[in-house]
Amino acid sequence: MTHKKESHIKKSTEVIKNKGVYSKRKCHDCLFLILFLAFWAGMAVVAHYGIKEGDPKRLLYGTDYEGNTCGVDNIAAGKLPANHSRDFTHEKYVYFIYYPSLASYRTICVSSCPNETYLTPDDPSQLICAYNTTPALNETFPQGTCMGSIASTPVLNRCVPSKITDATESIIDKLFQVISENFGDTSTKVFSDTVENWKYLIYGALIAMGLGLVYIFLLRFFAGLITWATVMGVIGCLALLCVQVYYQWQKAIDVYDSIPPNQRLPTQKDNVLALKVIFIILCVITGILALIILAMFSRIRLAIGIIKESSKAIGTMPSIFFFPVFIFVALCAFLAYWAVYCCVCYLGTAGTPTYDENDVFIGYEASKVLRYMQIYHFFGLLWTYAFILAINQCTLAGAIALWYWVMDKKDTPYFPVWKSFFRVIRYHLGSLAFGSLILAVVQFIRWILRFLEKKFKGKEAFLARFVIRCLNCLFGCFERFIKFIDKNAYIMVAIYGYSFCKGARRGFSLIVSNVLRVAAVSVISAFLIFLGRLLITVITIGISFILLQRIAEDGFYVVPVIIIGFIAFFISGGFMSVYDMAIDTMLLCFCEDSERNDGSPERPYFMSKSLKKFVDGGHTKCC
Repeated sequence: MTHKKESHIKKSTEVIKNKGVYSKRKCHDCLFLILFLAFWAGMAVVAHYGIKEGDPKRLLYGTDYEGNTCGVDNIAAGKLPANHSRDFTHEKYVYFIYYPSLASYRTICVSSCPNETYLTPDDPSQLICAYNTTPALNETFPQGTCMGSIASTPVLNRCVPSKITDATESIIDKLFQVISENFGDTSTKVFSDTVENWKYLIYGALIAMGLGLVYIFLLRFFAGLITWATVMGVIGCLALLCVQVYYQWQKAIDVYDSIPPNQRLPTQKDNVLALKVIFIILCVITGILALIILAMFSRIRLAIGIIKESSKAIGTMPSIFFFPVFIFVALCAFLAYWAVYCCVCYLGTAGTPTYDENDVFIGYEASKVLRYMQIYHFFGLLWTYAFILAINQCTLAGAIALWYWVMDKKDTPYFPVWKSFFRVIRYHLGSLAFGSLILAVVQFIRWILRFLEKKFKGKEAFLARFVIRCLNCLFGCFERFIKFIDKNAYIMVAIYGYSFCKGARRGFSLIVSNVLRVAAVSVISAFLIFLGRLLITVITIGISFILLQRIAEDGFYVVPVIIIGFIAFFISGGFMSVYDMAIDTMLLCFCEDSERNDGSPERPYFMSKSLKKFVDGGHTKCC
């Protein structure tokens, strides 16, 4: 134990000498990085198999009752039995033939959708027949396999009966007519005004970004005022709610007493009792919350200090807000690759063609090997997604740590975000692969439980469903715990270059030894982040509404304002996620600093003067 403590102190001393985070790093958890790369090599093999065996054209053009893809030479493709393969290069549309005797539809490929409807055909040219059938009136239902054509409209290469499309169009026309009558032809203005005001959507996004920076600036200088106003506001709202419920309770009592006993209803008595219980519960909650705030007064002040320091750090590196955009683009590219290119379009359409007893095509049945490939590819989705998010968290933590672990904040390295990113890529991908693997395994188990729950749905397996739901809830809590451990492990990895297990152990021990600090800072910062996101969105909507109202008085500016609101909510979420990571990193850095250093010239504190009083005042330990 002494050796471990000396090792931590040695690294802390190394931090001082290097004026920043620990620089003498080496790669850890390399086995898991090799495993991750090997897993991705397997995903490449699975993708190659899917591209070879799958055919997205089946989704795009549709198939007939023999399994042929319309608009394709299926004989040359060679994926169907020879007795079912047909050349449909010129037959690009799917047409539905109804068999009354079978009470089902069969699909065939046709060169064009029919324009006329013949419910009682009197000429062979008016018939649509199955394959290998010569159109003839004696081949109509129920004896034959022909039917009178039905006027159809091509929709996504499918011949949809025109009556359906006409009915749909008439419904839409009536809807637009009602809207026009009530809102002055709004239906024609919404789209045009939204397109016309596209530049104001960009202005709204810029306003949201500006407000995000202003909010962080305000937290830097007025964190105490905002925090205490928030806390007192919650207590005040609860107190007002207690007064309101008490007033309603007394009013209900007066009404109840004014009614003769023989005319009183049981519901009126229940109403009085319910209001009394609610009033007592609210008073208890308000009192407990007030006592908690009084007991954690010093921790709330610490939370204010941490929030201020986080704002200062973010203020010196504005580029920190652009890195999540880079990660978002990477996630979108990966999801597009996984969902569209490999999973849905190729692996989803691979398999062996199967037929029923009437030799009618059922679908492409996946073999056991293919199902295992699909499961393998799905686990790759969970692991890679968690891995990319881990890179984002560790990079942001490293950038904040670069700012914290210097005596003079002016010595903060240039471009700390990208320096932290390159350090993560150079040394810590193995640790991130390990942490993301643990999270992916837990998430995978939850997906299996969801699948089993659907399997038991509708059956008399109440006990099995109950057990599965309990397990799902248990693993849901475990998943949140793993995310919590991962996040703190990545922070310690970013500071000291630990392996994942060592970082997780160190981060968890810091949290346990400073549990009340962590609880206070986490709760208050989470609430402030939520209020900040809400505030940015509301103000952006208000400003946009006023501007568009003045500029486009004759236009339908409500829809652009709503779109701007969604954009502002998304942008503010990006700002606040960065801020949340900064606060967590700053808190662990403070706990580490207060535990490893003593303020002496050999081991000075890195924290600001405003935070030192929480150490000098005897608050080094909180439990």
